[in-house]
Amino acid sequence: MTEIETAIADNRAAVEEFIATARAVEHLAIVYEYSRSVVMGTAGKGMPRLLQPLVQPLLRRMVVNSTLKAGKFTRKGKAPGIFQPSPTPGPRADLIARLNAAVSGFEGGIRSGHPESRHAVQHPYFGRVPTTDFVRLQAIHARHHRAQLPSAP
Repeated sequence: MTEIETAIADNRAAVEEFIATARAVEHLAIVYEYSRSVVMGTAGKGMPRLLQPLVQPLLRRMVVNSTLKAGKFTRKGKAPGIFQPSPTPGPRADLIARLNAAVSGFEGGIRSGHPESRHAVQHPYFGRVPTTDFVRLQAIHARHHRAQLPSAP
């Protein structure tokens, strides 16, 4: 490989690292925006009502309880479509501002005293989850993605 091709390949790698970082930031912002709607009781119904008593306890055990117990995600999987970042995320500064606003909205929703956020939240897929556990799950999720980002120089 020529010197210029090596430089071009290195540049491409740098851009791809940036895009991966930006996508992770956007993904976190999307999740916190959704989590605020869960806390405020406006997240929607999720799965069909008939399946909820059967599936929610199973999902809660497999995802929420196992993650909280381990302090990290124990399963690999792709995030549902609603949590997928856009193919071309915006500028990093805009994404970080969006993430900060989403986290503030999430925290504000919890502190608001809204009935959905006092002791437990009704998650559309996990069912009833203690609010403290839901907040801990968000922190684990944020740390999970931090571990995926390249270290800053």
